[in-house]
Amino acid sequence: MSEVEEEKRKGGQRGNKKNGGDKKKPAMSKKKEKELQRQTEKRNAVMATFNKFYEEEWGAERWPKLLEALKKPVRHCMMMNKYANVEDVKLKLKDSLSDLTMLDFVSIPCYASKSHSRFPQPSKDRNNITDYYILDAGSVLATEALDIQPDDQILDICAAPGGKTLSVLQRLDKKYGRLTSNEIASDRRRRLRQVIESYIPPDVVEESSTVVGKDGTRYYGEPEQYDKVLLDAPCSSERHLLHDEKEFELWSPKRSIVNANRQLSILKAAVHSVRVGGVVLYATCSISSLENDKVIEKMIKKGKIPIEPVKMKLMIGERTKYGVFIAPDKTDGWGPLYFSLVRRTGVDKEYVPEDDDDEEEEDDA
Repeated sequence: MSEVEEEKRKGGQRGNKKNGGDKKKPAMSKKKEKELQRQTEKRNAVMATFNKFYEEEWGAERWPKLLEALKKPVRHCMMMNKYANVEDVKLKLKDSLSDLTMLDFVSIPCYASKSHSRFPQPSKDRNNITDYYILDAGSVLATEALDIQPDDQILDICAAPGGKTLSVLQRLDKKYGRLTSNEIASDRRRRLRQVIESYIPPDVVEESSTVVGKDGTRYYGEPEQYDKVLLDAPCSSERHLLHDEKEFELWSPKRSIVNANRQLSILKAAVHSVRVGGVVLYATCSISSLENDKVIEKMIKKGKIPIEPVKMKLMIGERTKYGVFIAPDKTDGWGPLYFSLVRRTGVDKEYVPEDDDDEEEEDDA
């Protein structure tokens, strides 16, 4: 008799002695039952409020389709790293090439899976440079909207985790362009530096990349220093919430209001940092207009620094009053992402800098 058969026989004998061979799960305590019932009722209540809130936003016809798309797994693409060895990348992906298609709405080479299958994990090439970065293709559109030139001086004011930062660095000339990547949280800032150093050669990092750690809502130390500012604002990130039960239970309509106030503060700082005539790209992954068009509207009407919206030429997305919204139910799974491009048109004569007494960390990434 084999060891497996012997174990089965012994297990059967033990089962027969106890309960006739059928192992039953222990009965759930009444306390546990009540707790599970409470959690279910709470989730249902939050979902009902969530649906009502966004149905009013998107309409009874559109909202169910958008919700269904948001509940599906996030779609990703591979953004190829121009600094990686091409032959090494081709060899690695030779078995996947038939499933890959190049995206035509971005100028940085990005590939999506035709079958929506998972990509091979990024890895190092012969020169110890990571070959590609996996992200939502809509994120790469940020650099398209900013129309980055090789010699631009750019601020990425909320830079972690680093996908958009890498997109910017793909476009800059190491001799003339410069990117300052800001992230206030020390652990996220550390990971951001690791991403940059993993994908970008050391000489390019030294010449064109700096990482700083400031409060984005109070970034007033460098007025009119940048040609362009990228603001990927912290937001409600509803698609993420729908895939995380514990986080979703914390949602309420107030979430968008709180986020919108913070977003406006960061946008004010971003506009203060850009030169007159320069542009700021405001971006979120929220589906709430409170965090999108209405933030821009408040900045236009109430901000002390004058700005004007700039029409973007993007190949995907639907127009809003002040920007473009990329919705997963309309773009084969990409998004959600909102972009608004604004140009600074003048100076603020009334502005008095706040005391910036928060600690600032700055180093070359």
